[in-house]
Amino acid sequence: MSLNKFLWVLILFTFVFLTYNCGEKDENKTSASVKNYKDPEVLLKEVKKVLGENAKTAYIGKFGSEAGDEIVAGTEVSTKKEWGIKFFLFEIHNNRLEKKYETGLLDGSFNDSFVNKIKFPAFGYELIYYSSQDYFLGSGGGEVFRYLIDFNLRKVYYAHLTIESKEISLYLSDNIDNPNVRNFFVSNFKKDYPSLTIVSKDLIIDD
Repeated sequence: MSLNKFLWVLILFTFVFLTYNCGEKDENKTSASVKNYKDPEVLLKEVKKVLGENAKTAYIGKFGSEAGDEIVAGTEVSTKKEWGIKFFLFEIHNNRLEKKYETGLLDGSFNDSFVNKIKFPAFGYELIYYSSQDYFLGSGGGEVFRYLIDFNLRKVYYAHLTIESKEISLYLSDNIDNPNVRNFFVSNFKKDYPSLTIVSKDLIIDD
């Protein structure tokens, strides 16, 4: 084989080899980068990669006034020093989750709780609603924790119902400055506890 023909074959082989490998890498990269965050199973799996196995719930939605889809996730904290729940806000950047905000530690548990997105007509975005339901209630009384979390304003609205000696008291956090939020808490609690009394000081039930 002449030298020129050999060089031509070598160049052609190299070109085919590089083209094939580059195409394969691009295909693998594209396949690996596609994550369907709107699939609840995929969403929770990706959240657990960031927050660990203590992540219990995750939602995708519009949680800001100008942002596109963002993700909210909740974790349960149970250590000798801390116990409760936290919520985290993530944005999707380059198909990866980047944390933007997290709440402080809140009273509550995800066991037998209710969590979901909620939209008020007065808001241009979604909030997260949490209710402990009857997890902390017993035959002799107990308490119910409820939250509305506004990730756009970085505010956690808090409602705490306590039942002691047949006295039913509802405390609403001082930062509730929106009548829609206040009416939501009060009307929902009154459906189950019509005789409740709204109090100005939060009551702590001793364990």
